[in-house]
Amino acid sequence: ALRGTVHVETEPDAGSRFTIRLPLTLAIIDGFLTGVGKASYVIPLDMVVECIELAGTSEERDYLNLRGEVLPFVRLRELFEAGGQKPARENVVVVQYAGQKAGIVVDQLLGEFQTVIKPLGSLFRHMRGIGGSTILGSGEVALILDVQALVSRCAKAEELLANSSTGTRRLETH
Repeated sequence: ALRGTVHVETEPDAGSRFTIRLPLTLAIIDGFLTGVGKASYVIPLDMVVECIELAGTSEERDYLNLRGEVLPFVRLRELFEAGGQKPARENVVVVQYAGQKAGIVVDQLLGEFQTVIKPLGSLFRHMRGIGGSTILGSGEVALILDVQALVSRCAKAEELLANSSTGTRRLETH
C-alpha cells in the first residue's frame, strides 16, 4: 500500500533478515527550522530539548554551562563555512540523542513545521552532519541535520578536551 518492498533472507541456524524499503518521499518529519547566514537547516523536532540564547562565551570555547551541566556545542557557521556577517545574537538549539546532550549554534530560530525528507545525491552522501534535504515553501532548499553525527562529534571533542586539560575547567554561568 505504501509502494515499498519487503525482502527476506534466511540462513539455516543463523536467522532471518527482513529488509523493508519505503520511498523516501513518504518520510515526513516534524522539524525545527533554523537559519545560518542565508542557509536554512532543519533539526528533527523529536530531538530538540530547548532553545537558549548564546551569551557570554568566547570564540575559543565549544561548550557552555547549562544549569550546572557542561554542554558541548557545534557552530553551524564554522562547520559549514557559512559566509556573511555573524549576527549580534546567536542561539543554541539543545538536542539530545541516545542520552547525550549537545548544542547546535545557529543565527536564527524560525519555528516548527512538517517537512518531507528528500535524499541527497551521491555527491553529498559522505557529508557528515547532513541527513537529507527538503524544499521550503519559498522554493529554497534546506538541509536536514543528522543530529546523531553532530552529537557524536561534540562528545568526541568534549572527550579530547577533557583528556588534554588538567581536569579542571572554568565554566561561566549562563
